[in-house]
Amino acid sequence: MLPSPDRPAPKELAPARVNAKALTLIGIGAWVAALVVFGVLHLTGTVIDGRWPLICITGVVLGWIGFWWLHRVHLINDEGISE
Repeated sequence: MLPSPDRPAPKELAPARVNAKALTLIGIGAWVAALVVFGVLHLTGTVIDGRWPLICITGVVLGWIGFWWLHRVHLINDEGISE
């Protein structure tokens, strides 16, 4: 939508300040929970595609790489808030 002379120009949005540490750990936890579910399904004899646990493991590994990267590049402060 183009700004009209009657309406003021919209203000620029600032990036949201979020707790990136908590978000990353929640994501890793979700992948671990999914991996546990697939493990329980396997133990109960339910046939699952072997790719699903590998996808969960990949999610956990990439999550830890992302967590490390957040600290390495200093994208978060000591409280875990994005800057």
